[in-house]
Amino acid sequence: MVMLKRLFLIFALITAMGLLGVSTWHQWNENQKTVIERIRPIRPMAEFNHGSMIDDIAFSPSDVDVIASVGDDNNIKIWNKNNPDTPIKIIQDNEEDLISLEYLNDGKLLLCKGLHRKMILCDTISWERITLPQEKLLWDAAISPSGDYLANVYSRRLELWDIRNPDEIVLTKTIKEIHHIKYHNSFKYTDFSPNGKWLAIGYENGDIRIWDLEQEKFIKTLSVPPDSHLHLEDIKYSPNGNWIVALATNSLTLWDVEKKKRTILLENTYIGFFRNVKLSSDGRYIGIRTHDKSYGYIIWSLPEVQIYHSVAEGNISGLAFSPDGKTVAVSDPGKVILMSLDTLTPHTVLKGEGFLGGASDMTFSPDGSMLAGSSGFGGVVRVWDMSEINEK
Repeated sequence: MVMLKRLFLIFALITAMGLLGVSTWHQWNENQKTVIERIRPIRPMAEFNHGSMIDDIAFSPSDVDVIASVGDDNNIKIWNKNNPDTPIKIIQDNEEDLISLEYLNDGKLLLCKGLHRKMILCDTISWERITLPQEKLLWDAAISPSGDYLANVYSRRLELWDIRNPDEIVLTKTIKEIHHIKYHNSFKYTDFSPNGKWLAIGYENGDIRIWDLEQEKFIKTLSVPPDSHLHLEDIKYSPNGNWIVALATNSLTLWDVEKKKRTILLENTYIGFFRNVKLSSDGRYIGIRTHDKSYGYIIWSLPEVQIYHSVAEGNISGLAFSPDGKTVAVSDPGKVILMSLDTLTPHTVLKGEGFLGGASDMTFSPDGSMLAGSSGFGGVVRVWDMSEINEK
């Protein structure tokens, strides 16, 4: 009888804690809505009409007035926020579905990747395209942050090219991995470390090996359990170089590079493109927009690798971290909400005109002075002035 009473008390305690948790989350959610309704929205300082669904946007690190956009029309358009009516430059490509943008070498180069890994590299002064050596059987490719080297990944080899002189691109190294590696576990994806000293190479089964460019040898192996069956789809270094994120079919893994420690963040969950995964530049947070019955988001704190904040239900279309790691921008089609990461309290609402006044993808300028967001299907890029927040 005494044992039965104890079990009953334990069950009652667990039930009470669960109800309290649900009640607390519901109260927090309702409080957030009340706070947001009282905030005066900030309107964009500039808007650009790309003319088609937008896949990615990027600020130039050398001139924050300059923003690049790429859309389903396979056009890369370069804009100046002070002249929103006409692009500075339009770069066309009729052979590839272009999906991502990245500035390299302090803004001297603009890199655009295609859905099938083809790369377009442009000089941002002359806007001339640099012809890169890439075969049709290319699995992946990456360019070092300094713009010095191109790494091309094929199933059984990786080529390292010196591209510092566009008129004389030279093959400097071919890395082969055919001994003791079965065909189904061949090279798949790659990414340079932020300092450009190492090259992470991902295998199909989820293993990652790190190549030291100066020593010209593998210096580290991040191994997954033999029964993982991950089917790797992409890898990416964090901005501070301490972490590698690995995207596989319906799963997301975070590696501590120094400790070679693997943490599974999500399993049996559709994640979509890698650009849905965001890492703060200070290395404190990783966030992702979730794809369940409704679109929510999860933010993990680092180095603890613990869920710091999550919203399971909503209509979230994107998130972005400010460069100083103090603010997260969370968007839905109607608005963008800026929230303090210290207090998880909304403090600013950004909004454009119309029903699609928010953003489907966002990025802060490198200095944090502006936030750009694309309306996705609406084809509009909006730019908000972050200095208005301090004046409120």
